[in-house]
This record gives sequence, C-alpha cells and structure tokens, in this order.
Amino acid sequence: MRRPIPLLRLTPEAAGELQQECTKAITELQELSRFRREFDRQLTERIGADAVRQLHKDTKNALLLADLVKEAA
Repeated sequence: MRRPIPLLRLTPEAAGELQQECTKAITELQELSRFRREFDRQLTERIGADAVRQLHKDTKNALLLADLVKEAA
C-alpha cells in the first residue's frame, strides 16, 4: 500500500532562509559550470579534443572505481 507523503511545514522565516540557501547554492553551481566550460574550452585549444575526451573518460572511470572501493569497504 502506498502511504501519502507527509507535507513539510515551515515557518515563513525558515522558508525564507531555505530559499536564500537554495539561491546561493544554485548561483555557486552556475559559476562552477561556467568556469568548467571555459576551462574545458581552453584545455581543448591547448592539448586537443581527443586528449580532453580521454582525460574526461579516465577521470570518470577513476571516480567510479573510487566509489566502488568505498562501497566495498
């Protein structure tokens, strides 16, 4: 049986604080995203698209391996 999800009730102050934190986090993510795009563009220009693709692939695999090791522990 599916139970209804209880609603989270916040005071107006708590809701405002949560909204500010959310806005700050979104802004930081946008800045990081912009930085990464520019970094990748410059890296591609300097070392080539194939090398950047391989670097991304190797990094992704290393992170997946680290997650597996952490999960196994």
